[in-house]
Amino acid sequence: MAIVKMKKMYLLGLKKDLNRFLDALQRLEAVEIADIEEEEGGSSKIAAEFSDLEAKLSRLKFAIEFLKPYTKEQNPLLYGRPKVSLEKLRELSSREGEIFEVVDAVYGLEQRLSRLKTEEGRIGNQIELIKPWEALDIPVEDLGTTGRVDLKAIYVPKKNFKGLMDRAKETELPLEVIPVGEGREDNLALIVYHSSVRAEVQEICKEFSVNTEEFSGFTGTPAEIIRSLKERLEAIEVERKNIKEEIGKLADKILDLKAVYDYWLLEKEKKENLQKMADTEKIFAMKAFVPENSMEAIKKAVNSVTDVVYIDFVDPTEDDDIPVLLSNSRLVQPFEIVTELYSLPSPREIDPNTVMAFFYFVFFGMMVSDAAYGLVLSLLTGLALWKLKLQGSGKKLVELLFLGGISTFVWGMVFGSWFGDLITIKPLWINPLDDPMAVLYLSFAMGLVHIYAGIILKAYKDVRSGNVAGALMDEGLWLVFLTGLIMLAFPATMGIAKYVALAGAVGLVLTQGRSQKSIIKKFTSGLLSLYNVTSYLSDVLSYSRLLALGLATGVIATVINTMARMLGVNIVGYIAMVIILVVGHVFNIAVNALGAYVHDSRLQYIEFFGKFYDGGGRAFDPLRMKTEYLDLEDS
Repeated sequence: MAIVKMKKMYLLGLKKDLNRFLDALQRLEAVEIADIEEEEGGSSKIAAEFSDLEAKLSRLKFAIEFLKPYTKEQNPLLYGRPKVSLEKLRELSSREGEIFEVVDAVYGLEQRLSRLKTEEGRIGNQIELIKPWEALDIPVEDLGTTGRVDLKAIYVPKKNFKGLMDRAKETELPLEVIPVGEGREDNLALIVYHSSVRAEVQEICKEFSVNTEEFSGFTGTPAEIIRSLKERLEAIEVERKNIKEEIGKLADKILDLKAVYDYWLLEKEKKENLQKMADTEKIFAMKAFVPENSMEAIKKAVNSVTDVVYIDFVDPTEDDDIPVLLSNSRLVQPFEIVTELYSLPSPREIDPNTVMAFFYFVFFGMMVSDAAYGLVLSLLTGLALWKLKLQGSGKKLVELLFLGGISTFVWGMVFGSWFGDLITIKPLWINPLDDPMAVLYLSFAMGLVHIYAGIILKAYKDVRSGNVAGALMDEGLWLVFLTGLIMLAFPATMGIAKYVALAGAVGLVLTQGRSQKSIIKKFTSGLLSLYNVTSYLSDVLSYSRLLALGLATGVIATVINTMARMLGVNIVGYIAMVIILVVGHVFNIAVNALGAYVHDSRLQYIEFFGKFYDGGGRAFDPLRMKTEYLDLEDS
């Protein structure tokens, strides 16, 4: 259990050396710069530079993401990210003008593609609108009023069209309606009438909800218009193809764009930290948190820049917001993700990961408890760790599942489960399906050990903080009382158990109300504290999930095997049997591994951490060489 001890560093130097100091500390990745409580000098200039950097990064990001679909990149998960040296990054950043010419070209091509897409959509709508009129053999520019005759293209709701046709035949007005075609909801037609009866025709049109099609901006017959629009669509496709060829040529520059992006990202990191520092015209002051074991390396890095510098390391005060950096063994590190998802420990408490990792490992395997499943899980996750370039939390999670597979294999052998009952191998101890009560008692026993560990860690915390009396009167007496109650369950210890439990109970009654002022309140509070034993009882019952999840895994596996065996009667049945076995068991492994991860985490968070753990820590976030697209080569 190790939380790295932090020191507070003060650094004063000449402002002309500031960038070189930041470069050296950034490469070291061991210094978290803190806000210094001084009036900031030059903040407006730094803010302007920071804003300019963000604008550059935004434009580069757009260009990179735009070009990605046009490049053939190796999957970074399989092959890792491309590597580049810091010197190469600086060399490319010196060609900023050339790089941003590429960015400007990308923006231009994107705008051209966007315009083509807009035009293509508009033309598509126009074709859809004019298509029903394709049978009209009159140029649309001839529609309207021609001398004494009005000639219009109309569309009429289908339910009204017959009525309109009948009215046109019955009326004595110089009016004719000529059907042209049909749309989805309307009938299309030409209406021809003498200009002198325009008012009467308009009344008829209102009666039958007649609308006029204008064809604004078009010339020629509808068929000619559609042909012209389709030719434009073909031209758009050719133009789009040419643009994509231009994009393909620019895509060769994507690695340079990524390199420059990562360079400016490093610079942004420095600018962010510059805003936390104080300076005058000639000097600067920096306050930072550093791991105690990195002090000598930091001194060496600082002195490599210049000797004209003042550096001092002091212990943080109680008021300091100290960051948390964990340092655990290689076997414990994967389990840190469980604690990180809950909350990092406070810098002034203990790191629970070593103890928690042991219990998490044991409980995970017991919840899945199939030896073959454990082998499959460890083989798959081991292959992923070998072949994939995993980093950060993703890598920790896969490592945790790998170790969980090992625990599952061990418990599977103990319980004799190999793909359920598919492979019959005698259990090393007991089959949960044959004697579930024995496994239930084992689950409760392991839960008690887990809870006791939490109480003991709370006592250890109290002793560390100087509260020895609290450790004895609180955690110590509860351990005595609970132990006495447990001993009552065994006939061999029943005689002494009642005295142990009574001693613990009396001690709790006399001490748990010690913070109260009056004797009556002290006694009442102490007496009521015994009710907390129900909380411990419910905690113990929670560990029945160890049996429940293990049984669920075995029962589902057995059902899958039974279903598969029922099909093994002919060649087709054997093929179906294999498919059911493979798909079913893979599904069972995935579901129960997920269930084990969730329920195991829940036992740690509620039953274990609830006994002693405060959390609330803030992760150590040093100035670092943090890139997004490329990995930096060691220099």
